[in-house]
Amino acid sequence: MAITVREVAIEEIEDLLPIWDEINLGAVTLDKSALIARIEISQSSESLKLVAAWDGNRAVGIACISIADVGVWAESLSLQVSGLHVLKNSRHRGVAKAILNSALSYADKWGCVNIMASVPPNEREASRFFARLGFAPISTRRISDTAVLRKKISAEPSRLVAQRIRRRTQSLLSGEIKLSPGANK
Repeated sequence: MAITVREVAIEEIEDLLPIWDEINLGAVTLDKSALIARIEISQSSESLKLVAAWDGNRAVGIACISIADVGVWAESLSLQVSGLHVLKNSRHRGVAKAILNSALSYADKWGCVNIMASVPPNEREASRFFARLGFAPISTRRISDTAVLRKKISAEPSRLVAQRIRRRTQSLLSGEIKLSPGANK
């Protein structure tokens, strides 16, 4: 049967759960409310779409397609494909290519001249797939928890940082915001 790709509808949530479960396998499991939130954003946004690939009435792949900047100094818009996942038992059957073909139609609609794909660093097979299609690496994106970064780069001892954050949180919750001396300069 031919693979079809279309925007995800909230009514299809139960059909998408096997993909969601496989995505979260071995990781901190996100419940389906995170997937529902992404679907709702997709349905109300003109520049972000969640699409799924279907083999008959069975969902076999999913991806998030959005408009993104290539980089700070580039002027052209790009289409970003992220979270592309094909069920293990449906791989090597053209599912990812069908999703990327759908992404091409969004690129045309949104006026994007490039397509970027996010590939987790430990996904060698996915990285090779994109390389075979002509995708080249342009950057390495790294992520850090804000608390960890603050602890590593702050000149203040972590005890003082924790106290300052606690005070800010308490003042925000109480409705009063106190500016530090010199904040109005």
